[in-house]
Amino acid sequence: MNEKVSQEFEDEISLSDLLELLRKYALLVLLTAAFAAALAFVISAREPKVYRATAKVIVSFESTARAASDVVIEPPPLDLSTYQEVARSPELLEQALGRPLDPETLARVAQRYRIDTMEGRRSGVLLLRVEAGAPDRAAAAANRWAEALLAWEQERALGTIQRQKKALAAQLAALQGELANLDPASERYLSLALLKAQIQQKYDQLEVLEAGTQPRLHLLEPARPPAGSVRPRPLLNAALAGALTAFLAVFLAFFKEAVTPYLRDPEEAARLSGLPVLAEFPRLPPRPGVELPHETALFLKTGLKTALLADDPSIVLVTSTVEGEGKTSVALALAQALAQEGKPTLLVDADLRVPALRERLRLPQGPGFLQALSTLEDTARQIAPNLHAITCSAPPRDPAEILGQHFKGWIRFHAERRAYRYIVIDSAPLLPVVDTLALAPHATALLLVASEGRTSKKNLTTALGILQNIGVRPTGLVMNRVRNPSTVFVGGYGYGYGNGKRKRRVRA
Repeated sequence: MNEKVSQEFEDEISLSDLLELLRKYALLVLLTAAFAAALAFVISAREPKVYRATAKVIVSFESTARAASDVVIEPPPLDLSTYQEVARSPELLEQALGRPLDPETLARVAQRYRIDTMEGRRSGVLLLRVEAGAPDRAAAAANRWAEALLAWEQERALGTIQRQKKALAAQLAALQGELANLDPASERYLSLALLKAQIQQKYDQLEVLEAGTQPRLHLLEPARPPAGSVRPRPLLNAALAGALTAFLAVFLAFFKEAVTPYLRDPEEAARLSGLPVLAEFPRLPPRPGVELPHETALFLKTGLKTALLADDPSIVLVTSTVEGEGKTSVALALAQALAQEGKPTLLVDADLRVPALRERLRLPQGPGFLQALSTLEDTARQIAPNLHAITCSAPPRDPAEILGQHFKGWIRFHAERRAYRYIVIDSAPLLPVVDTLALAPHATALLLVASEGRTSKKNLTTALGILQNIGVRPTGLVMNRVRNPSTVFVGGYGYGYGNGKRKRRVRA
């Protein structure tokens, strides 16, 4: 197959093929997703409920520092990330819980105590979230956590003032001790007394500021018992499980189709073989007596017309890679279609190892193909107008040797008699035995039957290689058991859009 034709087939893998694949696995995907959703719902519904309460603490970034002379009375502002680290520190969590925590317990507590932030230009908000098994417990724990953080900030804000007060108090005590040993009338005493008065003034100012110091953290909104639980959420979990399972099932379906060792559709068979697909027989129910659609056989006959003009009689050899791919049904359908032209047609069962035509046609035992080969007699029986059949009853001892010795003479015999215009031969599969290799060089046309979803890609390429080694190129492929053939049947009439192209399909 040349590059242009190969590219044409590549372009045929379109959205319609993807939709067809989804349709193929739709029921399995839906059932799997429904089961996963139901299982997730049941498991989620049985889990204990978890409630989450949130306390909101506002953080001021603007400086509100006051000064008494050169004494700094307010600590520098902290960013939100620092407050987050402080809030999640072991010391603060222990203070919030009111008890010491070992490392293992602390790790479990940290999973239930979470802090988020919202930052603005002048202020930010700390969201202290606590999860518990009851609404009241969650709210109480969140409020205790907020109180512990506020207490830490209060201590940080007052710590500077208290440290300065302590330093000033030490200076006052030292001055008082020194003044006690000096003469009140001395210049040294007067100088120290003035310094003590100044320090005392600063100390008094710090006491006033200490009473009115405002920290940068304030409780914006205390935690309240939540109305509903945050976990589990059975409906949400069921929806997510169903959607995820459906996605995974579709992915696995695509993956299975991509890596399958079997032919997925006629287009793939054409790409691998480089042969035209002359007919696509649909998948039929596995019931005895079900015959392939006659309309598709007419399409096959039309595709062979040019090849069958070469010889009289024209010999059509029907084979497959292995057994069970439907070659006997295809040979029978083709012979019936050729006989409708009004020209004598002979159907031959040359699969001497596993003959199936006599049972298919429900014919009694009688002279068969083995006798015809050895005696060059016409042992055919008429089974329909212009249609005769030669069957085979019991497998011979060495079919390959018999065919190799007598088939060429049998062909010459019928060429001289010209009793039949068409001879359709159902032969043995190519890969298990070599019988068909004795017949293939004498055929006017060779049809290779492949079954969608059953014929191995490797078997197809191997069979083509075997035929190539003996100098035989198949006329074309016949696809069997096609899920969505390009020829669609409506009320017994076939409407086709050409073989090898399946972008558009008609259904009734």
